Amino acid sequence: MAVRLDIKTAKILTSEEARETMVLFRTLGDNPLAIQESFRGMFPKKVAEAMGELRALRRRATQKFELGLDMYFTKPLLEQASSEPVAAYRAARFAAAGFKEVQDPCCGMGSDTIAMAKAGLKVFAADKNEIAAHYAEANSEIAGVSENTEFRTADCIEDPPPAGPLMLDPARRRGSRRIMNPTDWSPAPEVVCSLIEGREGACLKLSPAVDMETLFELFPKPDEIEIISYRGEAKENVFWYGKLATGVERRATILPSGDTYAGDEQAQAETGEIGAYLYDPDPALVRSGLLGRFAEEFGMWNIDPEIGYLSSDKRVDSPFVDGFKVVAHESLDPRKMRALLREHEVGRIQIRKRGIAERPQTLEQRFLPKKYGDRFLTLVATRIGDRHIGILADALT
Repeated sequence: MAVRLDIKTAKILTSEEARETMVLFRTLGDNPLAIQESFRGMFPKKVAEAMGELRALRRRATQKFELGLDMYFTKPLLEQASSEPVAAYRAARFAAAGFKEVQDPCCGMGSDTIAMAKAGLKVFAADKNEIAAHYAEANSEIAGVSENTEFRTADCIEDPPPAGPLMLDPARRRGSRRIMNPTDWSPAPEVVCSLIEGREGACLKLSPAVDMETLFELFPKPDEIEIISYRGEAKENVFWYGKLATGVERRATILPSGDTYAGDEQAQAETGEIGAYLYDPDPALVRSGLLGRFAEEFGMWNIDPEIGYLSSDKRVDSPFVDGFKVVAHESLDPRKMRALLREHEVGRIQIRKRGIAERPQTLEQRFLPKKYGDRFLTLVATRIGDRHIGILADALT
């Protein structure tokens, strides 16, 4: 059960004594119960419980931050925060636009504030959550950017930030629960609209899981839309305004490589039969509305307009698609699939699926109950229209 943190406890956690204790117990074994008991022997019960929870969160944070083992956050603040490479990428766009200062009125635990400060900007950060603002300031000190940051506790509804470029990341969580309805985000869409209006540049970080048309109805029309994927997962839908836009309508960006593809929206590709090659596009390409444009440029087509797998008769190498040489395809029937795998002497398969409800592990157990040889291939389980099919393919290297 999560600890109910208050600002008094949060300030004790960031004290020198608590910091040194957390560092000490970082390397002394891996028995959480024993460590928790040690904390209780040194600090009041509430503080000790908060230290135990923070210690567990810091281990998770190393997946997002290089200094995750030293930083401060609650579970919701950590989950909302952008990973370090994603925040750094966005911060670089502020610097490239020529801005020297930026307002960050919903700073959370400070991931964007720190990234923008590292990019050379002076950041004026605030949050209505007193604990978030306190932790963000502590994190900026840990990151070594406190000279480029100023923090305060303020509600941007009652005390909006002054003029200047804006970084805005509305809270999309309530406790540990993700909020999918944008009208329930904080600040609400109408407040976001008033904050963005008239500014020379603004960055609005949104969820890529929310339908684009819904976002268009609620937020100001952006000058550029960018979908950012990180390690193969769509992480952010970013609306860019004013000088922060780069003159293109849509953009798909892959991190950490930094590859980017931009142009006017063209979501749908032409539909055709399965060709010699099959391609699984990066989610940034799909959700940015650029899949059709990309397919047209590289001589590719959809195998089904609702699924997203692309095909072609020539090999295409691009960071925006995982490519496969088609070996064979057949109806996704266990008997026919086993016969196909036996024919091609397959001993191991990797499952990719789209439009199929069954789990990959279940499909593997059904179709490859035993080894038929030593070959390793990919089985793409999908549907074309009403037909469920299996495409046996060899990954391009």
